[in-house]
Amino acid sequence: MDCKKPNLYNSYFNYGNIDYYNKINAALGIINNEVPVNTEYGYLELYVTKNLGKDIATDAVVTIYARQGDEFHIPVEKVVIVNNPTIIELPIAHKLGNLIKGPEYYFTTYNLTIESEGYYKVTTLNIRLFPEIKASFFYNLNKIVQGVPIDEKVTNIPPHPRDEIINNNISLMNHKK
Repeated sequence: MDCKKPNLYNSYFNYGNIDYYNKINAALGIINNEVPVNTEYGYLELYVTKNLGKDIATDAVVTIYARQGDEFHIPVEKVVIVNNPTIIELPIAHKLGNLIKGPEYYFTTYNLTIESEGYYKVTTLNIRLFPEIKASFFYNLNKIVQGVPIDEKVTNIPPHPRDEIINNNISLMNHKK
């Protein structure tokens, strides 16, 4: 019986050139989780007050969102403030969020909102966590003043110039249309 081994070299290169081979293997690496995704955790240390820092905002609700693409924000954690500081543990690379390749490791950015009845909403965009590091944020909620336009505070932390989005969960973006 004559057993022939398949010629893998020819089957890969029948499609053109080595670039095709590299693209296929790169895609399979991401699908098979061969990308060295960071499995460590980072921490948000939140101090939330009202009345110019006199009182702890014990009824404030903090919602953490993982970013998917540019328009989707998936809630991944919801916490009611009980005391200061409030520490929230989050994965550096969240499975529901964008996977971003930074200069040293892969990570996910998070968005945060703080809401409390009778106070303006506070939003922070593009929070970047580092492995085993606490990122501290200090917030003071401002009372809603009747007759004054909405004064929501939005802080946008700019990305690092070397950050590169690896996946942006396009399948979820297509469902919105």
